[in-house]
Amino acid sequence: MKNISSLAEMLLYDRIKETQPYSWFPSSPELIELIIEQAQILSGSYALEPTAGDGLLAQAMVKAGAIVDVIEINPLLQQILFQKGFNLVGSDFLTAKPQRRYNFILANPPFSTPEIRGVDLDIIQRTYDLFLANSGRLVSVASNSMNVRNEARAQAFLKRTSAKVLELPLEIFWGSARPVTVESYLVVIDKPPYLPNL
Repeated sequence: MKNISSLAEMLLYDRIKETQPYSWFPSSPELIELIIEQAQILSGSYALEPTAGDGLLAQAMVKAGAIVDVIEINPLLQQILFQKGFNLVGSDFLTAKPQRRYNFILANPPFSTPEIRGVDLDIIQRTYDLFLANSGRLVSVASNSMNVRNEARAQAFLKRTSAKVLELPLEIFWGSARPVTVESYLVVIDKPPYLPNL
């Protein structure tokens, strides 16, 4: 992948900073390191970043040896992804159709949108059910709603998938381009292998 170097890319970043997309909170270097560590990507594997933003996490996936596709809804961020050389396979993850099943899916999804609170759960569930290959691994940042005891839908999904939930430091986003203090978690899910009926 190419580094941010062209004038066009710098101008795109300036436009994004002027009107930052709702719920776009880029991953900090510390968060990216944790996600990559939990993913344990195998070189040559197919991987997806379903809410790619400006591609920082996707770039780390490429560096780890993955063949990466991305999905991103914001047109300005899409342009940055194109400038970086990424293969954009959809614009709105909640309506995108899978072109393949992926061995690894890594995500830092929005926690909410103007229309949907807790959209991170919708994204994580859709990722697991429709896009993740059997024997694949999903690693995603999630809001506090994914680990609240009285959030029945989240708890049912975590139980169904035998998910591992790791609490993240409150300051995990401080080193990002848009610092914020937020209670968040890392959800790690291994999808079982396909076992045909014998």
